[in-house]
Amino acid sequence: MLAITQRLILNKMLIQYHFLVGLIVSFLLYPVYGINVLIIFFVNLLVDVDHYIFYIFKFKSFNMIKAHNYFFNEERPFLLFFHTVEFLLVLLFFSFYFKLAFFALIGVVIHLLLDTYEELREKYIGRFPSIVWWYLRK
Repeated sequence: MLAITQRLILNKMLIQYHFLVGLIVSFLLYPVYGINVLIIFFVNLLVDVDHYIFYIFKFKSFNMIKAHNYFFNEERPFLLFFHTVEFLLVLLFFSFYFKLAFFALIGVVIHLLLDTYEELREKYIGRFPSIVWWYLRK
């Protein structure tokens, strides 16, 4: 599966790659988690909503095309809340008490692994992995 994934991820981590890898992982986990894999699959896709939220707050614009172009051309690192270690820790904590949080955690981890693979491959870190790190660097 890793060889297939490596051939599919070409330049930027696009939604279709998150979709495809999420679909494959959900299919593989279905025998274990049943219908709950839908949570994993959709959370894997929806994590990137923080890009759009960031863009709305920064530019006071709801233009999705401009937001997409901004993130594909931005040179400086930025903070994306759903892509942080702190968000993972919150999900981890809640996953001990709520089944939904556990499946959401799996979806976020899949998403972040794909993003991290792409950033390492491109030798470019486009986001701060921690709110604390971002705050201390200001």
